Parts: sequence; structure tokens; C-alpha cells
Amino acid sequence: MSDEPKIIVEQAYDHIADWYLNWVKDQDSPRERYTDKVLKNAPAAPRILELGCGPGIPITRMLLDRGAQVTANDISTKFINMAKERCPEATFLPGDMMALDFEPASFHGITSFFTIFHLPREEQKTMLSKINSWLKPGGMFVMNLATMDEEEIHGEMMGYGMFWSSFDVEDNKKMVTDSGLDLVETELLEAGDGKLEEDDPDYGVKFLWLVAKKKLDL
Repeated sequence: MSDEPKIIVEQAYDHIADWYLNWVKDQDSPRERYTDKVLKNAPAAPRILELGCGPGIPITRMLLDRGAQVTANDISTKFINMAKERCPEATFLPGDMMALDFEPASFHGITSFFTIFHLPREEQKTMLSKINSWLKPGGMFVMNLATMDEEEIHGEMMGYGMFWSSFDVEDNKKMVTDSGLDLVETELLEAGDGKLEEDDPDYGVKFLWLVAKKKLDL
């Protein structure tokens, strides 16, 4: 698959970044609850990787306020610039998450919300294997995924073309365990608890939320 899907995603988020900043402030999602799981699993002042930081709120800011040392990535240059303004203490690495390279066992925890499903799904498998290698033994990874079995999903977000890719629920779970991670917890939740207005981009969408851990060294 060409890089075209990633160009679509990058350009779309660059275009809607200002709208997204206002939208995410009022969006009710489980991401804070899942981030709290990572922090409670980690030692004090943990090293945390955030894949898909957006404009730096709510998760980058939450991690920093809870004492984490944060490395954050996003494909959107505009998002990265917005996040730097709001979270100057973090380290930001712009670009495709697939191009990231860290030493093994670099992080006590990793978060990735509303992000990995923008990768072509074969790359999602590779990404999870990378995440497994980057975690310290016992480190926790949390994310959410789409739930339909579609290799290429082309649609719109606020009038701009967007790309998603997804396995179904059971194959998503298998992808996690195939990466070498232990799957700890899953939830299938409708966005906004089913209370979103019809004009919300996540209206009627169900996401699979997952908690996984790096196996402990024997």
C-alpha cells in the first residue's frame, strides 16, 4: 500500500486542527480513565510514550500533570505545534509513528487513542510488535480500535477526506496477543455512551478499548 492513506490523514487533521481542539475539550471518552490505568501501573515519574497526541489535550497535559516524562508523536504538524504550546515540558516527535525508533524497554507505559486505526491494518500488526519491544517488562499499553472488518475505509471528517483501517473485534484481540503482549482487559463501547448528536463525527460508532501488558522477564 502506498503512503497515500497517511497523506490523507495528515492533511485532514492539519485542516481540522482548530475545530478538533474545541471539539475534544467537550468530548466525553474513556481515554482519561485508560490513561489513569497506565499511570497507576507505572512507578513515580514514569517515562510514557503517547502515540497520537493531537493538540496536547487532554492526555499529554494529564500525563505531565501527573508527573510523567512524556514523549509524544503525531502525524499532523499543526497538532504538534498546538501541543508544544500547551505542553512545553514534553518531547515531541512529528511524523508517521511507523518511523519511530526507540531502544527496547524504553517506556513504563504507552497510550494511543483514536490513532492506530489510521494505519493500514497490516502496519497495525507491526506497530503493536514495536510497542511490545519499547515497553519495559510489566509496562502497560492502552488504546482503542475500530471494530469493522475493512482493509480500507475512506470517508470524511468535517468535510475533509479521511482514511481508516480495521479488523473485527476478535481479530483485533488476536493482533494484540500475536504481538507478544498479554491482553488484560477489553470493552466495546459506543462513543459518547450513545448520547452524541447526529452531527458528531463519532455518532453511532463503537470502539474497542484495550489494556495490554508487556510480559515480565522470567
